[in-house]
Amino acid sequence: MEPRALGVGYGVIDALLTGHATVGLIVGILVVKTLIWGLSLGSGTSGGVLAPMFMVGGALGAAEALVFPHVSPGFWALVSLAGVLGGVMRSPLTGIVFCLELTHEINALIPMVITASAACLLSVVLLTRSVLTEKLARRGLHLTREYSVDPLEGHLVRQLETPAAVTFAAGRPAGEVTALLRAAHEAGDPEGLLAQRLYPVLDADGDLAGVVTRGALIHADPADPTPLGELARPAVVAHPDETLRALANRMAQHEVTRLLVVTREPRPRVEGIIGLRHLLTARRIDLHEEHHAERVLTLRTRRGAAPAAS
Repeated sequence: MEPRALGVGYGVIDALLTGHATVGLIVGILVVKTLIWGLSLGSGTSGGVLAPMFMVGGALGAAEALVFPHVSPGFWALVSLAGVLGGVMRSPLTGIVFCLELTHEINALIPMVITASAACLLSVVLLTRSVLTEKLARRGLHLTREYSVDPLEGHLVRQLETPAAVTFAAGRPAGEVTALLRAAHEAGDPEGLLAQRLYPVLDADGDLAGVVTRGALIHADPADPTPLGELARPAVVAHPDETLRALANRMAQHEVTRLLVVTREPRPRVEGIIGLRHLLTARRIDLHEEHHAERVLTLRTRRGAAPAAS
């Protein structure tokens, strides 16, 4: 029916952009090439995207040139080509650069910017996904629609860390600490010993020897004479100037939910504790800011007064 719709179609694209395409070629490409492209992608086979969009977009513009006022040869084909690229791929700048590199028609820059931007906006509003990700989504793969910075990247450890109020000496017997924590639990924890879930263990010089968890201590034997320094495990640490995204990756790597915050000095000083709940707090802050940033502006009027004109 239309053999010129087969292949990459460079000759057809050239004829459309230079204004030498006939009405039969324009209609044939619009109908046949669109049908071929849809069947190819819809059947699950591997099909090209760029060249078919060039042909369909150019043919669409050439059809518009039959109705719209004449500007220059191939002007409407070029503008429509940029619009199709911007709408289908949702990358208007890519479509504009492609068209400029293909034709060097700098005078069509502003019309291409308007067309590609409008097409991209219409695609985002009406369609859930672009043609580049639809096939992946149909295979059950999770895809995000936005390319944005990780919200945890905008928060530092020092902004959300909790001070390490309770520390224990490495030479202190574990059973003594267990008895202390159990007594605090029975008394309602008046000194806040149980509010902390991770306890730094310091040696005789005040340097960090490791960490012990509240759960490990409170369920231990009160008669255990083993020094805490022998029971402490190596601490997974964070620094005050690190981002919460780095901490989230470190927690996943070491399979822990709390990190000890230490300074970057030659002899690190214990500064605080940060855990999974702090990461959730940071995300809640971002959600709160997004909600307030998207609120609809309303104008309030005094009772009995006429509504304000806008």
